[in-house]
Amino acid sequence: MKKKGTENIESQEKTNASEQMENASDEAECMSATERFFKRFHVVKILSECGAYKEKGVPVYAIMMFVFNLMFSRMSMYYQIKLGSFGEKFSKNAVYRFLQNRNTNWQRFILRLSLAVIRHLQTLADDGEGRQALIIDDTPLQKCGKAMELVSRYFNHVNMKTELGYRILTLAWTDGVTTVPLLYTILASSDDSLVVGKPRETDGRTLAGRIRKMARTKATELTVMFVKQAFAAGIKARTVLFDSRFAAPQVISGLKKAGATVIARLKTNSKQYYEYDGRMMNIKVLCKSCNKRRGKSQWKLSVVVNLLVKKNGRILERIPVKLVFIPNRARRNEWICILSTDTGMGEAEIIRQYGKRWEIEVLFKCCKTYLKFGKDFHCTSFEAQNAQIAIAFARSIMIALEKRESEDERSFGGMFLMFCQEMEDLSLAKAMIRVMELFREGMKTILGIPEESIAKLEAYVMGNLPGYMSRALARANKIQIMPA
Repeated sequence: MKKKGTENIESQEKTNASEQMENASDEAECMSATERFFKRFHVVKILSECGAYKEKGVPVYAIMMFVFNLMFSRMSMYYQIKLGSFGEKFSKNAVYRFLQNRNTNWQRFILRLSLAVIRHLQTLADDGEGRQALIIDDTPLQKCGKAMELVSRYFNHVNMKTELGYRILTLAWTDGVTTVPLLYTILASSDDSLVVGKPRETDGRTLAGRIRKMARTKATELTVMFVKQAFAAGIKARTVLFDSRFAAPQVISGLKKAGATVIARLKTNSKQYYEYDGRMMNIKVLCKSCNKRRGKSQWKLSVVVNLLVKKNGRILERIPVKLVFIPNRARRNEWICILSTDTGMGEAEIIRQYGKRWEIEVLFKCCKTYLKFGKDFHCTSFEAQNAQIAIAFARSIMIALEKRESEDERSFGGMFLMFCQEMEDLSLAKAMIRVMELFREGMKTILGIPEESIAKLEAYVMGNLPGYMSRALARANKIQIMPA
């Protein structure tokens, strides 16, 4: 019995040792990936140009690397110091001074880092601006300390409860595959009665004063400002996606004047009225009064109306918009209404573009679950809270880039180019198949030609095509080539 007990202990010790070695190797590989990312995109240089630099002492690179890599560590800095495993050449005070520096513009740091990464990602995109879009949304960040500066009570729309904390308003860029945060701000309540943490006195002309003023600005006003800043920074995407909470007429008007195409979801109980056929209707009345498509279609109704922008009861502007009504899969008796300021855009394209809005929800979930979103350090300073959000977003940018480069075939180099020509032929073949399907459907429904005559005509066309084209069509649709 003693021998069996000692053997079990020895096997357990060997297992623990192997796990520790594996964890150590994984941690070292993660550290090297962070170093490559920092050098490749000049992270420390960007950070110093945004106000985070030191004239003497421990370099910013060492502190930033330590804080950045805390997401790979099983222990926080507090427990590392408490258990004696903190082996850095600086103290915890250097870290807190770095986070609380009022001269560091963390919003500009994220914007410049994102632009560098997006320029690289655009080399993998092959259709210009078609796949790119901007998404804006906010997410709650719950806090428990009442001494934190500008911490406020807000209503969480997810669990329908009032909580203590902040809201993080974020503008993100996506190409349908990778999502990168561009601009963000911490939002506190504009109502003084809901603000629990007392704000510190700052000069409104300084960076500290500006970020505190922005924190108490309405999210709808910041939406237009963020999009204009992104356009001025060189972002090519012109489609802006957001949820119903941001779909105010003033926001849509401001974005349209800035040159953006707005695609947004509308509230079903909206009190907003639209001008249609000389009458004023809300979307409920509009949906009931118009004829809908029958059957199991992707969308039930599409109509072009005028969105009225009012101020003090006066109509300032009429914006033509397209409303697309989609069946709600979760609730069969309800529907979802999507607005687009591009009335010439097809219904399927509007639905496809709005589907990208979910990417920002995935970004928030990833940051909160894995990247210690605002949870690295417990500081009462507003600057420290701002820095933690920026560092979490920088981590998400690195991880998104690593994932994209490890999965996207276009990052494999010359091997990808071997298949480009064949894929182009296949895409052309699919387009031709679609044209033939529309031609077949038109002859049947409009001209009333029977199926047998249409099949003979199709066989004649396919039989007289060049060999390479007929073979490409056969591969695309797996159809049988019949001789004429």
